[in-house]
Amino acid sequence: MSPMPSTTDLSENPAEREGMADLPSAGRTWAVARYELVWDLRKKRTYLVLALLLFAGFGFGYLLPVIAGKSVAATDYGNFTDNLWWLNIVFLLFNGFISGLFPLLIGGLISTDSFATEFDKNTIVPLLSQPVRRVEVFVGKLVEKFLLLLLVSVLLTALAIATSEVSMGGQLHPEWLPLVALTAFGAFLEYAALAWVISPLLRSRSMALGGLIGLFFGITVGFSLLTLRFGLQEWMFLLPVVNVDSLIYVVSRYLVNPSGSILLVATAGVVQSPANSVSAVSALRFALAGLAIEIVVPLIAGYYFFRRAEVKG
Repeated sequence: MSPMPSTTDLSENPAEREGMADLPSAGRTWAVARYELVWDLRKKRTYLVLALLLFAGFGFGYLLPVIAGKSVAATDYGNFTDNLWWLNIVFLLFNGFISGLFPLLIGGLISTDSFATEFDKNTIVPLLSQPVRRVEVFVGKLVEKFLLLLLVSVLLTALAIATSEVSMGGQLHPEWLPLVALTAFGAFLEYAALAWVISPLLRSRSMALGGLIGLFFGITVGFSLLTLRFGLQEWMFLLPVVNVDSLIYVVSRYLVNPSGSILLVATAGVVQSPANSVSAVSALRFALAGLAIEIVVPLIAGYYFFRRAEVKG
């Protein structure tokens, strides 16, 4: 990588750079975000992510109903409001094992390069040699990844609506798009946050992605052992890392009737737990708190490791 553009018009004088520590950093943070976007658009991985997105949306939205048959698709996978097939596309993509291998690949492929490759190839040096602090580098990269993953989430949801409308008909319910897109964004961000913890430690793109996949299957095994120990329980339905798509169900039911209750059934493959009723408020708090913990805590840890990471030479 080359140094950041000089359009930021910041002084290289060390004394002046020290004085800038107390100044607002929004401009420098945004400059890092633009720098990161430029390099993301030059990476093959970014276009591999887009290819995965197109394949997944088209495969689940159009080919699966055509191959399985419309009636079979609607019966077997019609788990949401009025058998909206495109909602189930997201459900299928995000429930491959735990939260699904798809969001891991998307979030991991996009995010592991942010620090792992920079430290591995020592291209972090020209970036840190600019008049920016490490916190601005970290937040700038984070902002760019937020926006990129949000765009991917919106594209996935829009593609799901379009392809399922062609294959199934009667699928145009755009009012669901923001909620489903944010749920997909949350899943992508969970794995991106984990990638940002691993990357500064391993400093290798392939090792960071491998560590992320290993963690994914470790969680899968852990959940399986938990299921064997306690059996399927309704509270498992609310664990974001297990059922990230449940946020769609929980939030929608809460908005309809905040003082009501939600019927929960935990699922693992073909096994289901007994149904149990939980208040909508409790279900919403549990789901949102879990998502926040799984994103905020790893990001704080990632920043800590990034701050402590030493640059070669």
